[in-house]
Amino acid sequence: MKIREITEDLFKQNFSKINAIVTQQHSDVIRKLLGEMFPKQREIIDFAYRDEVPFAEWRRFIYEIDQWVLTGPVVLQASQIPPHEREYELELEKRYNQYVQDKEAGRPARYFRQNDADPRTIDFSKLPPMTMSRSPRGSEIVDGNHRAFLAKKARQPLKSYVWNNTTNNHPNVAKIKSLFAEIDNRVAA
Repeated sequence: MKIREITEDLFKQNFSKINAIVTQQHSDVIRKLLGEMFPKQREIIDFAYRDEVPFAEWRRFIYEIDQWVLTGPVVLQASQIPPHEREYELELEKRYNQYVQDKEAGRPARYFRQNDADPRTIDFSKLPPMTMSRSPRGSEIVDGNHRAFLAKKARQPLKSYVWNNTTNNHPNVAKIKSLFAEIDNRVAA
């Protein structure tokens, strides 16, 4: 069995415990350690923690922090934004088209959960950056699917932070990994 498969199984089998460690028991400590590790990426760390716990998509990166380095922001041209899965792309397109139909018919319309901005007239330079990951399996959007969809549709650039799948040797890695020692020790036994 490959290391990636072992890690995947371990993550799935222990998700509840990992989730509790990341979101409840050590959320503030992990946020502080990430900020020290990635000071240039503080904006996206704060954004990912805006509800006091990290986005669900970040929990795996935190658990596997020894394998990931956060970089950016970089500006991606629309053509450089990773593709969505076809079904999800169709869902996003359907939502966008429904917004346009409702708006043009004078019905209440909201594309975004928390603001009334018209997705057809967005200033993409003012949007929070999306987050993506790069690994041997390719690039994928971690957070910001709607922003990415709209940027591609409008053929506009979008800022992105990137989780790169590479060895992370920062001293804080050991501190974060130690928070998961109980889980990791069960596998080693």
